[in-house]
Amino acid sequence: MAAVPVLVMPLKVWIDRPGPLTAESGYYPSGHTATAMVAYCGAALLLAPRTGRAGRGWAMPVAVVLSVATGIGLVLRGYHWPLDVLGSWLLCGMLLALLVAALRRIDNRGAAGSGTDAP
Repeated sequence: MAAVPVLVMPLKVWIDRPGPLTAESGYYPSGHTATAMVAYCGAALLLAPRTGRAGRGWAMPVAVVLSVATGIGLVLRGYHWPLDVLGSWLLCGMLLALLVAALRRIDNRGAAGSGTDAP
């Protein structure tokens, strides 16, 4: 979650794009969409291994539906252009891919260090 503003805010300042209903700028990428996606999908990634087989089946699809609904809602309400939301989804998709890689690395280290070679 801490990485979202670090990634999103410099892009908003650099691109300086006006919003659909206002002359104010700084709407690309959507910080609300980015935060929602990282929160929902990050929670699903962290919870799925701890909820067993059933949790793996529903956690990520629910997180994706909530993330998509958030982005679509922001566009329909006129807070963001569709490209603002799409940019956030792509940016946070990369961020979540890094999280998955880090979690796998941690799991692999834990599995390697949990040998039962006790004397």
